[in-house]
Amino acid sequence: MPTISVITSVYNGGHHYIDETYESLREQKLPGGWEWQWCVQEDGHPGITAGILPEDPRISVESGLRGRVAVARTHALARATGELIRTLDADDVLLPGALERDIEALERVPWCVSACLDLHEDGHTSPGPNDPPGGPVQPGRFFDEVVERRLSVQTTTFAARRPLVLALGGWPALTGAEGVALLLAAEVVAPGEFIAEPSILYRKHPDQTTAADRYWDPAEATTRTEAGIRRARAMREAGWAWS
Repeated sequence: MPTISVITSVYNGGHHYIDETYESLREQKLPGGWEWQWCVQEDGHPGITAGILPEDPRISVESGLRGRVAVARTHALARATGELIRTLDADDVLLPGALERDIEALERVPWCVSACLDLHEDGHTSPGPNDPPGGPVQPGRFFDEVVERRLSVQTTTFAARRPLVLALGGWPALTGAEGVALLLAAEVVAPGEFIAEPSILYRKHPDQTTAADRYWDPAEATTRTEAGIRRARAMREAGWAWS
């Protein structure tokens, strides 16, 4: 049975919303014959999902040493068996049809990202202000945006063929912006698409990693971004391509 493997890292604080994340995943309608698998990795807090997630054979939960999102996602990737990979944060909500649209796009291209709606604490939602047009992504578009510090997409919407993610080494060892670095690497080696229909509610809350002032330390934030840029530039100069 063809499968899309959903990759989720869970940290202490983000797990408070994972029941809603599961419900949104359970309610996804997939194309005929398709199934989903959910690979959940607890980041340094064993058992934080116990009693929240149900017994469901489609879910695998493991724990490991605290290493932040990139490490947790890459550990979860090692358990993924699906032809396709989709990232999903433990505090976000999939919108109807999200995985179906990913599957359809990945029949045409090796990777895709999609629009999302910010979900604010008072319950209202707002769209991304700078979404690109739907359809094929112009090569180098997201690289140029990151260089100019104005990326127009949320990389938690990233989906791709599993062999591509494996060939790129999963999520690089960074304390943040690991999704950006993976997106830039994928953009270098293969064509992608932007899906204009929103795929998630991106939850804004005080416990989210990016809400902490420490996350935005100027020197560290610059280092994270530059690491992704320099890797992508080196790959382009080496002429790497994936097929």
